Amino acid sequence: MKKKILFVSDFDKTLSTGDVGYILSEKLGVSSDQFDRKIEEIKRRNIVQLGGELAHLMIRDPDYVGKVSRDLLYEVGGEVELKKGVSELINILNEGIDDYSFSPYIVSAAPKECVEKAVEQSFPGENIFGTTFIYENDIVLDVERTNAGHAKVATIDMLKQKENVARDAIIYVGDGSSDVHVMLHILSYEGYTITVSPAPYMGHICRRSVLSDNVLSVLVPILRDLLKYDQEKIRAFFEDRGHAILEWNRADTEWLDIA
Repeated sequence: MKKKILFVSDFDKTLSTGDVGYILSEKLGVSSDQFDRKIEEIKRRNIVQLGGELAHLMIRDPDYVGKVSRDLLYEVGGEVELKKGVSELINILNEGIDDYSFSPYIVSAAPKECVEKAVEQSFPGENIFGTTFIYENDIVLDVERTNAGHAKVATIDMLKQKENVARDAIIYVGDGSSDVHVMLHILSYEGYTITVSPAPYMGHICRRSVLSDNVLSVLVPILRDLLKYDQEKIRAFFEDRGHAILEWNRADTEWLDIA
């Protein structure tokens, strides 16, 4: 009998190369610098959960309120650039590896419509949990539910029940501050966390850090730590699928600030 693993990934800068907030803002005439300043002010005031800043702007900021339609969100999603290997990663997980089967999901603070459109060729909409909105005449009126901060924890717990897996059979892949709560939650139950960001604070709460422009790279720590593959077998796994590992550097890094 195969062991089932719940595999959950963030979206912005984890499966995508950028952030949907910048694309949406540009379409509304808000520059990237203006968007950054707005986000930093929201963070400074601590008025929303980490990761929920864009949703807050869409229902509170005059540059966004009344201007964001459902169609515009789908349009933004269509312009999102995905990292290499997203479709193949999903295919591999759906097929399973050795004695492990995987149930893949996306849980993101990004608008659900954006994520759905971006991955529509490779990922079923029912397995995507993003921020959802209340609409009036097809224009965003309010937030129905966000998947940021602690809300991601609640979603993970729901998926655990749905997929009927043990807490130590959960893998979460993320990149930033909106993932901190859920990663700490998963780690407390001996689940497995992977970061694709070089941020020092992420390295402290993740089992592994993987930096690559190809999302197939997140399979490396899974193969090594869960399936107990050695380096030679991992290279063969990738080569069998037409992806030779050209360069592979590993390092244990100490982040120090000494007065």
